[in-house]
Amino acid sequence: MIEGRHMLLILAALLMASPASATSSTAAIDRTPVIEGSGADVASQIRIELTRPGSEALRFDARLSEDGGIINRPISWRIRAFGGETLLARDADVAELPAEPGDYIVEASYGAVKVERKLTLLEGQRLGVTLVFNVGGLRILPKLKQIGLPAARPFTSIYKVSGIDGGTLVAVTEEPGEILRLGAGSYRIESRFQPGNATAMTEVTVKPGLMSAVEIDMSAGIARLDVAGADDHDVIWFITDAKGEALPGISGPSAEVVLKPGNYNLRTQIDGSETTSAFTIEPGKISAIIQAN
Repeated sequence: MIEGRHMLLILAALLMASPASATSSTAAIDRTPVIEGSGADVASQIRIELTRPGSEALRFDARLSEDGGIINRPISWRIRAFGGETLLARDADVAELPAEPGDYIVEASYGAVKVERKLTLLEGQRLGVTLVFNVGGLRILPKLKQIGLPAARPFTSIYKVSGIDGGTLVAVTEEPGEILRLGAGSYRIESRFQPGNATAMTEVTVKPGLMSAVEIDMSAGIARLDVAGADDHDVIWFITDAKGEALPGISGPSAEVVLKPGNYNLRTQIDGSETTSAFTIEPGKISAIIQAN
């Protein structure tokens, strides 16, 4: 027998949830651990290093894509004995620990992609698994035509478009320009500003290992509301559109509201006293509405 450690490198194809599929992909290789998957369709690269009994270990890392480099940003790892206690839970680029031969569950999350793998560590092995997340970056910047980014807070929802989980909400962001990490595929983006009633929708395809940038230009205007000298007063604004649809009341002596083009009625409540008025919103314009105290 040759002395020293022997490294076997297995580049596995996409691992399906079926144990039969996992077995057939490695049937010609002796002493290969069984790996079963659930969650996202994430491929794996497996490395087996032969070692002395009693020095077995597990090691996990990940790639953005099959031909991409190892991810050096934090990944949420959780490793537990099958049917037993959690052995490791950490946010790091790599997760590794000494382990006895047996069955284990590894859970990994990176951005919106979550995966779970069941694997078997055999005696006399150090097992390394590299998950291939097939993740891309998506940067979303909602703004208004001819105005840019308003003071109102954006709220963006991202939905999966196709597949068995089509229509599923996968991420939400309230930060303009935030970079989201999503599994490769097609997504529907829905954006709106709060307070306001203007919305916009678009679709985008995320590719593994690549960054996609989406700028959403809404056709809307801004109502800039203000009550002069009312800092110490209780002010609530009530806005209703021409169809009678009302926005939730907006508290505060001043507010910036993003609205669809059209005619609106305004009811201003100051310390319990009310005044009413009307105004019009045009796309790409700011309407200043000042109420006397």
